[in-house]
Amino acid sequence: MREIGVVASNSRSFEAPILIFKDAEGFVREEMLVVVEDVRFVGRRYLGVLRFATKFDPLLTVTQRSAVVERPEIAQEGADIPYETAVVRIIGEVVGGRVEPSSTPPTPRSRVYAVESPHDIDLDLGKGLVIGVHKYSGIEIPMNIDALRYHIAVVGTTGTGKSRLVKALIDEVIEKTSWSVIVFDHTGVDYAPYWPNKTVDTSKIVLDIDTITEGLKVAVGAIENLIEDYVPIALLRYIVCRSGHQLCSQIEEMFTVSKAGVKGRSEDVKIGVVEVSRDLVENLVISVSSKNLWNVAEFSKIVAETATKLGARTPTPQKLALYITLFGDHYVKRLNRMSMKIDEVVEKARRDRVVVIDLSSIETEARRVIVKRVLERLWEIVTETLKPVNTLVVIDEAHNYACEHGCRPSNILIEKSLREGRKWGLGVVLASQRVIDFSTDVRNNVNTVFFSKLQTPYDFKQLEGFVDLAGIRPETLSLLNTREFFFAGLGNPLKYPMLIKVREVGNPGVPRI
Repeated sequence: MREIGVVASNSRSFEAPILIFKDAEGFVREEMLVVVEDVRFVGRRYLGVLRFATKFDPLLTVTQRSAVVERPEIAQEGADIPYETAVVRIIGEVVGGRVEPSSTPPTPRSRVYAVESPHDIDLDLGKGLVIGVHKYSGIEIPMNIDALRYHIAVVGTTGTGKSRLVKALIDEVIEKTSWSVIVFDHTGVDYAPYWPNKTVDTSKIVLDIDTITEGLKVAVGAIENLIEDYVPIALLRYIVCRSGHQLCSQIEEMFTVSKAGVKGRSEDVKIGVVEVSRDLVENLVISVSSKNLWNVAEFSKIVAETATKLGARTPTPQKLALYITLFGDHYVKRLNRMSMKIDEVVEKARRDRVVVIDLSSIETEARRVIVKRVLERLWEIVTETLKPVNTLVVIDEAHNYACEHGCRPSNILIEKSLREGRKWGLGVVLASQRVIDFSTDVRNNVNTVFFSKLQTPYDFKQLEGFVDLAGIRPETLSLLNTREFFFAGLGNPLKYPMLIKVREVGNPGVPRI
């Protein structure tokens, strides 16, 4: 360890001002780990972090006039007069290798030493997931494995290295625990390249009728209200009858049309009820897709026919058929890719330990449904077995799925998982650029946070609301380099925000497992 200064007057149990030695001024850096050796109580040692480094010149204060105003050349004289101070934010007392809460302040004139390497101090921080090391000392700060149950947020603007940190976390989870990991890759470029053989393209995942309808609304756009009215029933007819299922005749019989008795009225339509389960619909969708039977011409014809039988006035059926044919061809053709149920995706993750779901190939609304359905299936397993599922769900660009408004239905299941998942071994990692977009319920249930440069000052204020920043300033965050994050919250064994450098995770295409 290198001696860098002494404790000055007015020290407290949680912080101590220090005077930096002249020969250490060029060496000292904020966020360095330091040890304070108490000068009065021999053997008492404090562990702390260096903050608020400040340089003073008693002859050049801004509140007192100086001769340098008239004689600028004398500013270069007395170069040794300026001095530097700093504040040690005290983490605790080092007792037998462990860090215990501090209850007494260090004595003024106590010596202060910078920790330069892990060998300088014998700390027992327990075992856990090593995502990185303290930036200046190189000391490993392992995350408590139990923190997986209590949920994690990884926050930073573009380029800070969020995906690298999450990759390091996933590697540690796979290597050191029995948990499985499901990763929602929002763009398909951050995680899928690391596990190409364990990546599922969401265009292959079977969508329910409502989700297919929402996607068609986005594709067609101009007549979205009409699509919402008639397409769900048309989809059910199309799926059941194209698959050749025996329900086809029953559904067709629903459309019993009787002529109205009053001139000028449209035909009355009586629609019966056909009971179909979600599992049956998924099987029928796979049957249609596997035979490449999704065809925009045939589908638009069914939609127009359905609208007519449901009493739509002319030219509504014709408009529906025209717009779906013109703008829905690519979307309808893509439905032929569907071949995998959500249940199969979840089972694949539990079997293979890690699955990446590439969300980039479908619309935002459908992405939220996929997130919702995966979480829903995990909760179904909990209900069926009454045992922990021990699964970590990573949601990339989480502000698109866990926001206060406009994120339904994914936000509902995310909030449920954050509130209730800890008992059942269902942990959530939210990686995002924007803290401010998280719903209040989400922020209140995240207990471990990794944060770097933030996008706006409002994000910093939101961060202050659910994690102890221990005096970290927004200006400090702006100076961080790529892969440098503060590690705070329940998972940190020191219970104090620590600046870590995330370890290297290798190149995409060369996974560790």
